[in-house]
Parts: sequence; structure tokens; C-alpha cells
Amino acid sequence: MNTPQPQRPTLLPARVGAPTRLRHASLAVVRTVAIALTVGLAGCWGGSDDTATTTTFSVGGTVSGLTTSGLVLANGNDTAAISSGATGFTFANALAAGTPYAVTVQAQPANAMCTVAGGSGSIGTAAVTTVAVTCAPLFAIGGSISGLSAAGLVLANGTDSVAVASGSTGFTLPTSVAQGASYTVTVQTQPAGEHCSLVNSTGTVAAANVTNVAVACAASSHTLGGTISGLASSGLVLGNGSDTLSPASGALAFTFALPVADGGAYAVSVKTQPTGETCSVGSGSGTMGNSNLSTVAITCSPNAYRVGGAITGLTSAGLILANGTDTVSPAVNASSYTFGNRVAFGGSYSVTVQQQPAGLTCSVSVSFPATMGAGDVTNDNVTCAPATGLQVVAGRLSCPTPAAVDGTGAAASVPAGEGMLFDAAGNLFLMGRSTDVLREMRPTGTVSTLAGLYHTTGNADGTGSNARFDQAVGIAADNLGNVYVIEAWDVRRITPTGVVTTFAGVQGNTGFADGTGPAAQFSGASAIVTDPAGNAYIADANNNVIRQMTPGAVVTTFVGGGGPGGKVAGYVDGTGTSALFNAPQGLALDASGNLYVADTGNSAIRKVTPSGVVTTLAGGAAPGAPGFADGTGSGARFFTPTELANAPSGGLYVLDQGTQAVRLVSASGVVTTLGKSSGATPTGAIASSIFAMPSNAPGIAADATGSLYLSLGCAIQKVGP
Repeated sequence: MNTPQPQRPTLLPARVGAPTRLRHASLAVVRTVAIALTVGLAGCWGGSDDTATTTTFSVGGTVSGLTTSGLVLANGNDTAAISSGATGFTFANALAAGTPYAVTVQAQPANAMCTVAGGSGSIGTAAVTTVAVTCAPLFAIGGSISGLSAAGLVLANGTDSVAVASGSTGFTLPTSVAQGASYTVTVQTQPAGEHCSLVNSTGTVAAANVTNVAVACAASSHTLGGTISGLASSGLVLGNGSDTLSPASGALAFTFALPVADGGAYAVSVKTQPTGETCSVGSGSGTMGNSNLSTVAITCSPNAYRVGGAITGLTSAGLILANGTDTVSPAVNASSYTFGNRVAFGGSYSVTVQQQPAGLTCSVSVSFPATMGAGDVTNDNVTCAPATGLQVVAGRLSCPTPAAVDGTGAAASVPAGEGMLFDAAGNLFLMGRSTDVLREMRPTGTVSTLAGLYHTTGNADGTGSNARFDQAVGIAADNLGNVYVIEAWDVRRITPTGVVTTFAGVQGNTGFADGTGPAAQFSGASAIVTDPAGNAYIADANNNVIRQMTPGAVVTTFVGGGGPGGKVAGYVDGTGTSALFNAPQGLALDASGNLYVADTGNSAIRKVTPSGVVTTLAGGAAPGAPGFADGTGSGARFFTPTELANAPSGGLYVLDQGTQAVRLVSASGVVTTLGKSSGATPTGAIASSIFAMPSNAPGIAADATGSLYLSLGCAIQKVGP
């Protein structure tokens, strides 16, 4: 639909010569009509106001710390005077969107310094309220002056300086400093004919004027120094006020470059410690006399740092790490370790595995010995992995003729070691029923014969090869270095020099009798262990008892037999002789004095406390029905266990002869199988073994780290690397 457009009115001019008043009236009418028409037409045509409206926004923010007047902020030409104590501000002039702004401090307040954060940007679509003005008070730097009788002294703090008149007793630098700022007052120019020195001339401004800088002036001055001891590294910085020096490593004395005026104070301090050391100052402060001073004493000593690292793969208990005599025992699944004792800077340290965890072999990633640096060691990492396979340490798997050969490594031959024992030095002693000789294998793998003659049976005491043995199987040692060998009917003692004597019992005289020395009788004795006091415990198999022997060779019955003087075979837990065993053959002793027995005929592992209380640790649930199964306590099965050795964390290695397997029994009675022969038939659940067990292994032993060794063929083999 077309809207008709209104016609514009025609305005006629006034007539020439018409009266002026009439003409003015006509013009007024015309103007009125024109205005009315304009308004009306605007309404009819839908017109609008042509005047544009602009939106503006204010600029402001917060103020903190303003405690004095005088602060003036500026944003271009717009300024704002901020009152003392104000916490905010807003500029008077608002700005349109998109307009840049830049807030600055045009005038600082009295005795304060203000800074602006977030003060620049462009106006957005809202007022700016994020400008932050922070103020802090300023403090004067000054102090006292003594002895100044000449002109020319100029003191300075950086570029700020002040000339001090003769006779002045104090000074103040012209420029104040903000709280937290550092200052160093120095003598920029000495007075004529005098020397001035300073103390307390450096520091950090706290929340107060600095007034303790002390300037002492005199006609003469003297050097300041002293002695240094123990400085083994670089980095030491000494200071006396603003005067500093850096003695070299190994320096024995020092002297500051700037002298100290007569009567002036001095205060020597350690500004920076040397690398890996801590130095202290003795006789370091006082008043300078009338001669050079060299009595300040600097004493340095090494810092001490910790040694540690990460651990991976520690899935069983028993790991003991050592650094000399310092040891640490990480828990199962530990991911790191740290020794308790610190090592001095520059000192030597060596991390070793003192005891391996059960079934694992752990190694340290770093070569030792190492030298301690200036900081804790955190990267001597330990990696643990399952101990797998058998490694020949000495001897050979196939026996030569003759089978017993002394030598090193593969050049040696080491047959049939039923009795195996490590001493504290890591030497392995071996005794075999069929060899008739006592052998020793050193940690280097060197094998030698200490006593007896191979395949030469007899009952002669003597020295070295002049001695003779018969059916010797068990072996132990005391803390004096003597070795004890158990034969079926007696106990022999071998001194460190190889002298063999019969200690208790009589060779060939089988029986059952308590007594001293030759009065004692044994039958089928098969194992012996000693405690730290020198007492020995003997598994008297055919008599079904455990005997005790003192260092004086007094033999008594400790447990078993069914009563005093009894030697009844059976399976009964109890105390002393009321307990029953059946042909016990293997023994081990823990650090708490508990005795463990391989109760062969009962296929059980028994525990005997120091007071003679006998309990069953594992196996034995069916003494007449041996088996081959892992488990806990009576849930496990053994088949004629014969040999025991101490494992980590109070555990036991067991040679389970009937199945040709090596079992591990934890301190709580949990039994797992470490190695087994291919012909062994389990009667229950068996863990995955970590090595294949050949047949006919007569003996086992464990070293101080808990690593397991076996006698196999004519070789000594170790489980794991």
C-alpha cells in the first residue's frame, strides 16, 4: 500500500511596502507554521533525533600502605590527589570504550614510595577498578661519627652521598630508602690527614630509620686480619662492613684491604660460606688499638650430607644396605632409602648390599668408593630382580679323578659338601661324608684343603693332612676362629692353624650318654651350630634328640627324647625332653637365640626357644605322610628335609632332600619353593621356582648377604648372579 506524501505548503512573501509591524507579524506566523509543519511532517514520515549518545567508564583501583599525604596519581592530564589512609581512588574524567589509559605516580607522598601495578591498558565495557597502588614508608640512613677533626669526609650509599663537616658527630644521607632495601655505606673520600673506618655499614632496612652506622676517624689506622684453618674449598667471602675479601682454598691467613682507624670498631663476619664447608669467626669484633691486628680466627670444617637413592623391584623382605658400619633395612616395596649417618664433604663412602632379600638379587648402580660432594646424594639407586639360575662359583659340574682338587674357580674341584658354613669374612668351609677332608673356599673362589686327606678314612688327631676323619657331615665355627666338625659319634675341633683334636665323644663309640669330653656319647650325629657364647647344639639323629655342648665340652640333652634319659622317636611339641623328634638332621640358629630343627623323620621344621620350648613352624601335619606342597604352617608339606641355612628377615632355606627341592620358610611359617628338580611331583600348590634344581645336592649354605649356595656335583653354585 502506498502512503500519500503530504504536500509542502507554499509560503508567500510579504508585500512590499507593507507596514513593518505587519511584516514582522507575518514572519512570525510563517515561522510558527513552518515549525508546526516540520514537527508534523517528522511525525508523519517516521523521522528520528540525529543527536548521538557516547557511553564512558571510570578509571580507578586500590591503595594500600598510604600513611602520609602528598600522593598524586595521574592518567594523562587527569590527576587525583590521594589522602593519607585512603584505600581506593577514581579519576574524575571517565573515558570512552577503547580509549587507552596509563596511571602513574605524579608526586610521591612524604617519606614514602608508591608503585603502580596493572596501571595501563584500554577501556573495555566496564569501569576499570584493578589498578593497584602500593605504598611503603622510606627510612633515613645515618649514624654516629667520632674523632673527625678535619674536613673532606664524604660518605656514600651507592650514588647517594653526603659531605660531612669537621667536628660532626653524626650524619644522615639525603635520600631515604624503602623498607626491605639493602644499603652499603662507604667512605667515598677520606678527610685530610685522617682515616675513617665504618662498622654496621651494610644491611637491610627494617621498619625504622637506620641509625647504627658507626664512623670512627683518627690520624692513624692499622690493618685487620687473622688466621684461617681447615679451608679446603673455594667460595669463602669475609667481610668487615663494606670491605670484603675472598681467601683461596687452603689459605692460612687473611688481611682486609681497608685499614681500621685507631679506636675504630671492627666486626668480621662470614658473608658467604665455602663450598661444602661451614666457617665460623672467633675474636672477630672489637676496637682497633694502636697496631696492626691479626688475631681474628676463621675456623672451617666440612659439612656432612646424607647418602641415599631410589629402589626398584624390592618385592620381598630382608634387604640390608651398608655404608661401612652404617646400615639401613628398607621395607618390602620401598621406593627409596637414606642412611642415618651423614658423610663429611670430601669424605669417601661405599654403598654395598650387606644382605640380599629372600629370592631376590639387588645391586647398586654406582661404582664405589665415591667422594662426597656439596649436597645430599640421592642417586645411588638400587635395583632388585628375582635371583634366577645357578652360577658356578668354584669347581666343575663333572667330577674329575681324583675328585678333590685345590685351585681357583674352574681349576678347582669340590665334591660332596654336606656340611657348608660361611664365616664372618665370607670364607666358605666344607666337609663331606665321602671326602674325609675339610676344605675352604675364599671369596676369590680359591679352594684349599685345611685338614684331612681325600678319601682316606681314619680317626687320627693331628695337624693338616696328618689328621683323619670318618663320616664327618656337620660343620660350625666359634668366635675364636675354631671350626667344629660333627662325625656320627664325636665332635672334632680344628684350630685356625689346622690342628685337629677330638673335643667330645670318642670316634667309633656309638651310644647315648651325657658327659664331658670323651664321656659323652652320640649316635648318628649329623649337624652342629654354635651361638655367640660358644655353646654348641648338635642334632643327634639316631637318638632323636638335640644335645647342647658348652665351650668346656660338657654335653647335655637339650630337648627331645620323651623324658630324662629318653631317646624315643615321635612327634610331640613340648618343653625340654618332653618334646619328641624323629631323626633330626639339620640345624640353624637365629639372632635371637632360637634354634630351628629339620625334623627329617617327621617332615617338619621345628622351632626351639632358648628356654627349650619346642613348637612346629611348618609342615608336620601328617608325620607319616610326607609331601611336596607350599603353604603356611601345617598347610605346607616337606619330604625328609635334611639341611637348613639362615635366610633374610629371620627366614630359613630348607634342603628338602626327598623331593630334591630348596624351600624358603619365612619367620611366620610361610613356605615357598625356590628351586626344584624336574622329577619332583607336587602333592599340592607349588610356587613358580626361580631355578632348576639338579638331583643329588648334599648341602646348602647362605652367606652374610643371604645369598644361597649349593653343593652340586664337584662345584659350589650360587643362586642368581
